[in-house]
Amino acid sequence: MKQTKGAIIPAETYHADPAYSASDIKVFHKACPEVFYKYKYGDEAFEHPTAVKTAFRNGELCHAFTLEPDRAKVAYGVCGKQNTKAGKIQAEEMIAKGIEPITASEYDLASNVANAVRKHSVAAKLLSGGQAELSFWNDDPKTGLSCKARADYINGDTLVDLKTTGEGGAEPDTFSRSVARFLYHIQAAHYLEVTGAKKFVFVAVEKVFPFAVSVTELDADALAFGLELRNQALQGISQCHTDSYWASYTEKITTISLPKWATY
Repeated sequence: MKQTKGAIIPAETYHADPAYSASDIKVFHKACPEVFYKYKYGDEAFEHPTAVKTAFRNGELCHAFTLEPDRAKVAYGVCGKQNTKAGKIQAEEMIAKGIEPITASEYDLASNVANAVRKHSVAAKLLSGGQAELSFWNDDPKTGLSCKARADYINGDTLVDLKTTGEGGAEPDTFSRSVARFLYHIQAAHYLEVTGAKKFVFVAVEKVFPFAVSVTELDADALAFGLELRNQALQGISQCHTDSYWASYTEKITTISLPKWATY
């Protein structure tokens, strides 16, 4: 499979495709091959904690309301509490009409995030005139592995990635620490490689009042480092396939020491 133009496909279809995503690559980089293998190919589904599920859900809604407002208007609807009889009936009626029930607090958060981004002059310009949620594939030239990326928004040759964060998290220096912690530099490099785009920009928005927004991009050194880590991970995955062996953290008894802070 060579590099493809962006395709408009359901998210479920994209996620079901076995090609390697930025998330896959980050898991391989942070964990060991054995953990990655279970994450990618294991029979057991990974069950996320409730807090993580909530964060994913809020992120999904914020993305929809911000990047695809017309779809969000018809795809979601505020529903009463589903632990009540009236709420359950309302939810069932909405689902029958193809509307996904959401809570009032979920609606308020997603709407506030979307409004804040649209009021930010630079972010609003980046997120207009382009296309949201396009999926791309290409074959890595060094390993031959099929790779994929689903861009939040692409405007010309610029990829725009929406990140929601906590209070103060959109401040550029603080956000740079999130980039390092969550390996967003690997994601940026991977997306640029797969899509063929020239520029990758983050729009970070805080999930609490006043829903502050920042627009940032990585410098050349950060992108180069992200690309290096991405390529190392793909090479590691390829080697594991060749060897038919996915190593654990250690293959022998390893001597460890206490961290320095423990002896202070």
